[in-house]
Amino acid sequence: MKKPDSLSVLVFIRSWGITILLIALWALFASTSPIFGTFENASLILGAASISAIFAASIAMGVFSGALDLSVPGTAAVAGIILGKLIGGGFDPFLSIAIAVAIGALIGYANGLIVQTGLNPLAVTIGMLSVTSGLAAILSDGIPLFDKMDTLGWLGTEIYFGLPSTFYVVIVVFAIGTIFLTKTRGGIRFLAAGGNAEALRRAGVNANTYRLLGFILSGALAALGGVVTCAYTAQATPTAATGVLFDGLTAVALSGISLAGGRGSLPKVLVGALVISTIGSGLLIMNIQPYWTITITGLLLISALAGEHYLGKAVARQAVGKSKVSAHKEAK
Repeated sequence: MKKPDSLSVLVFIRSWGITILLIALWALFASTSPIFGTFENASLILGAASISAIFAASIAMGVFSGALDLSVPGTAAVAGIILGKLIGGGFDPFLSIAIAVAIGALIGYANGLIVQTGLNPLAVTIGMLSVTSGLAAILSDGIPLFDKMDTLGWLGTEIYFGLPSTFYVVIVVFAIGTIFLTKTRGGIRFLAAGGNAEALRRAGVNANTYRLLGFILSGALAALGGVVTCAYTAQATPTAATGVLFDGLTAVALSGISLAGGRGSLPKVLVGALVISTIGSGLLIMNIQPYWTITITGLLLISALAGEHYLGKAVARQAVGKSKVSAHKEAK
């Protein structure tokens, strides 16, 4: 049997490391408590991971196209307050959800247009985070909205076939996103806009169009995350929950997506969100204080960024070395 070379090992770790980590965490926590391995607890983990996964998808879609959107929590807050206003006013729930998501897309569109004037995307989206956070408070007078929000239980708290309703939303979002990125011409160009915009321009394709699309999709998914959060908590809160940005970024980093853009896998983003939720659930069952979850998640984020950086360099070195050896053999 042929022994795998170092390049194959590095590529395997890069491709499957996050999945191995999730399996290891499940094995560790299941061995410490019989409660952890139950189907009921697994359902709770899926429910907790679902909202983080939607926000992680929002961040990932922006990163894929080369634009990290930090206004996600503010967009979610505005969408949630608009949803609460509409639901409380007696609007149709489906129409209300569609309007809230459309508002998120418009905020993303505004981000994209401003960035295309030449301003720094991080500065623009941080500014938009402040604007949208303030706007959410203005629209609600700083007061959470509860009126008729419990009518959205079918989207946030109901259980279907043993699984939380929020997880079905995640399945739809990630399935559509994965098909778009891997099976369509637009998706391939979308990734190219983040990875090699110059090559895309030379091919006669406007990279800015796809980068703008990244902001729009990021805004729409952030709004959807806000909608699902409202359905899950039965209230619309004007406060921008910056924790969702932190968890989303961690899930994206754990998945191995380069923050420079151009490559990545949405299913791995979902696995990253499951890792965060698994850690939270495991520590809770072990009666460990919740602030340890925040600490460990922060360490995971730093470790994931460092791992991606050094693994990327190691893979590149091994690939170059292997090609040189092959060229030398052919020359002989």
